[in-house]
Amino acid sequence: MRPYDPEADWFAVEADRSALPELQDFYEANPEYWQMAEGRSPRPGDAERYFCAMPPADLPYGSACSWLIREQLSLRIIGEVSALTDLLAPGVFHLSFFIIEAARQGSGLASEIYQCYERWAIGQGARWLRLGVLADNRRAHAYWLRKGYVEVCRRKEHPIGERVHTLIVMVKPTGTHALVEYLAAVPRDRPCN
Repeated sequence: MRPYDPEADWFAVEADRSALPELQDFYEANPEYWQMAEGRSPRPGDAERYFCAMPPADLPYGSACSWLIREQLSLRIIGEVSALTDLLAPGVFHLSFFIIEAARQGSGLASEIYQCYERWAIGQGARWLRLGVLADNRRAHAYWLRKGYVEVCRRKEHPIGERVHTLIVMVKPTGTHALVEYLAAVPRDRPCN
């Protein structure tokens, strides 16, 4: 299963090792995230490093999913989406990486892809959608607020590469599920923890 919209000019395919050279080229052509998060442009091997990255052992999860977003006509990579299912508790779907090529930011593409991801996650049993956004990334923070996410906590001293950030943990309940239920299921994300 993958995010899908038959009307879109893009499609999602599961990421695999054979696409790593192309994914590395995509990262290098769209360095803004790495410059903000790590204080540098992507380096050789970053695609493999991100592809192989797993959460720390103290963050249990069900499965890891990663998709390349490809343009229908050219087949070139125009984005990447990664998620973890059942992170910390059953029904918590964590959007761990979401990037769209810089040239298509502001075009509505990110919202199209995100809506497909959200439908996919709910279809797979998501009760709560979760993500982390760097406090320095104000544009992304505002974007996720517009999508219905709410801040549940901030984690200071969050390392990425050689930089340390404040990470804003955000959650969006689905269906009849409530934020209070989420916080009961995931005590780690309670404010002030």
